[in-house]
Order: sequence, then C-alpha cells, then structure tokens
Amino acid sequence: MPVPPPPHADKVFSGKIIDVYQWEQKMYDGTFQTFETVIRPDTTTALPFLDRSTVLVTKQEQPHKSEPFWDLPGGRVDPGETHEQAVARECREETGHKASRWMEWHRQPYNGVLRYEESFFLASGLTLHPNGNHEDAGERITVVPMAWNELVRMCLARKIRSRHAAIAILAMEYEPESKQRLAEFLSTV
Repeated sequence: MPVPPPPHADKVFSGKIIDVYQWEQKMYDGTFQTFETVIRPDTTTALPFLDRSTVLVTKQEQPHKSEPFWDLPGGRVDPGETHEQAVARECREETGHKASRWMEWHRQPYNGVLRYEESFFLASGLTLHPNGNHEDAGERITVVPMAWNELVRMCLARKIRSRHAAIAILAMEYEPESKQRLAEFLSTV
C-alpha cells in the first residue's frame, strides 16, 4: 500500500494513476512552507530462475520510450492485489511462466515527494503457462533466458532499467550475507 500523506494534507489532483497532495509544514525556525507529494501505485519486480545459473529477463519496447530497454518482469500492484499476487501476475503476463516458489527479497517504502512501496521477489519452479505471455497494449516484450554472470555484468554496466533490482542482484553476487541468502533459495532449484 502506498505510503500515505499526513492526515492534514489536501488532495489537489486526482489522476488515473497518481494523486497529488499538499499541506503546510512547520519549519524548525517557526515559519511554514507548502509541501507536496505524489502517491502512485506500489510496484513489484520478479527475478525468475530457470535453473541455478539462468534467469529470465525481458527486452521491452514501449511507445513513450525512445529506445528498447532491458528489465526484469514486473509492474504496478493493481487495486485489491497484494504484492505477492501482483508479482505472480506480472511474471506470468510478461514471461508466460508460472512459478511454484516465491521469496520476497525486500520491500522498500518511498516516503518523499514520490510515495509508494517497491517489492522484489525471487521465483523458481517455472513452468510455461498454457496461454503463454499476455503483454499490455503498450508493451512489446521479448523474453530472454540469460546466464547469471551476464545479468551481473549488465547490472554493473547500468543496462537494467530497474535500479532497485540491479542493486539487489549486485548484492547477491558481491555481498556475503545476500550471496548466502541466494544460495539457500537456489539450493532447492
């Protein structure tokens, strides 16, 4: 659920995807300033493992982006969905695969000018969904099986769109505690 604004904030704009709030905030020197925040839907991202050393990544095109980009499956959490339901749906829609095992790696709340929560999940036990993938009208997605070490290189080169996913992947490769946590998850793959 997006991080709410202060209780005394006024909604000044309500869009199809975002809401904008304003409120007066007392400063340390006793003066007041107007603060604003944008509330957007939460997002979730999947790192689906085909096997211990191969993951599914996506190469995507979208009409409002000038260049194709590399990313992991994921997207917005729809109203009434949990992060777990959303990541399973997004993975199925964007890759055509259903996962039998999920692990929430982390969830990060953003509580600044932009407010929402971002979650990141590992997935394994992938099977092709009978209906394949189902892209949104504004997406062209190519699913690419990729070796783990190549994904790490892409993260180091900043070629993965999702920065929070890239940082998590780099931690899994280089930070001992995260590396151990990944190894435990992959021990059953």
